Amino acid sequence: MHVLSRSTVAVVLCGMALAAGSAAAKEPAPAGDCFVAGFKAGDADAVSSCYAEDAIVWFPGGSMAKGRQAIREGFTHFFSGVTIKDFKLSQIGEETVGPTKVTWGTYTVSHVDKATQAEAVTHGRYIDVQKKIGGRWLYIVDHPSDDPPPEAK
Repeated sequence: MHVLSRSTVAVVLCGMALAAGSAAAKEPAPAGDCFVAGFKAGDADAVSSCYAEDAIVWFPGGSMAKGRQAIREGFTHFFSGVTIKDFKLSQIGEETVGPTKVTWGTYTVSHVDKATQAEAVTHGRYIDVQKKIGGRWLYIVDHPSDDPPPEAK
């Protein structure tokens, strides 16, 4: 029976840890990370790059956009009227099956209306479907909706 020295065991364990870390590091970031960075920058091109070519978005209080180009145009229109001060996604849940991931949660947008300079904070909820395409998680369906206004007293 061959007995390994402590230094050999340590080297093997370090190699295994590095390999595991390397494998974990190769897992692409969720589409939400891409989206948050682009949205905070008010950059429609960056935001639309988080979507598959044939993705669908239902804009809050608005229409459906199908395809990356239509999604980019929708965000271009939105960003033309506001300056984003802050944006936060708060994920509540996630389910992943193979190359498909569903996430859901809430969002908060702090923004300034460019025409009036009025500041506002919008709260809402979302559910999205992401698919691993070309080594990236991309949205294939995105359905955010603003929270309803508070009930009148």
